[in-house]
Amino acid sequence: RQSSSSSSSSSSGSDGSPRRQRVQVPKPLSEAEKQQGPPVGRVPICPECHEGLLKPDGIFFGEALVKSVLTQSLKLSMSCKAIVMVGTSGQVDPAAKLPLLARSKNKAKVIEVNIGETRLSRHADIRLIGSSAEVLPKLQKLVAALPRTAQLKAQCEATSAPASTTRSENQPVASSNT
Repeated sequence: RQSSSSSSSSSSGSDGSPRRQRVQVPKPLSEAEKQQGPPVGRVPICPECHEGLLKPDGIFFGEALVKSVLTQSLKLSMSCKAIVMVGTSGQVDPAAKLPLLARSKNKAKVIEVNIGETRLSRHADIRLIGSSAEVLPKLQKLVAALPRTAQLKAQCEATSAPASTTRSENQPVASSNT
């Protein structure tokens, strides 16, 4: 049993006259709910405006994709060398098409992290079976331990250093065979 407050908003009726419409606004979470996490079916309310729903930056079923995000996703997919699919069923487009686009446009490697087989599993070059909470930290440690990761990190730091930096006589010169 949940109570909610309501607010009014205006819209036009079929005859053009203003019509008041009741909009349900969920009640804020109690202190106990904040500490324990929201109960099933409840989401936290914005502490600033007391009306907006707080939710992760993801797209839920029935929500529209932000056009700029989709455009950027398409561009990145067409230029990436590898794409990682994490915890997706691979059944919802256009997101399900991104790994296939990456492979067809740029011969990208497709890596899947999931607890089971999905519609996209047959397209994966590498399948890592398990929950993302289990697999991703292990993957991060493995990648961080690779010598190439250290080289790339050093290159990024070197290119982001100010151009006016000069090398003193006692500083070693780094070289790379890559």
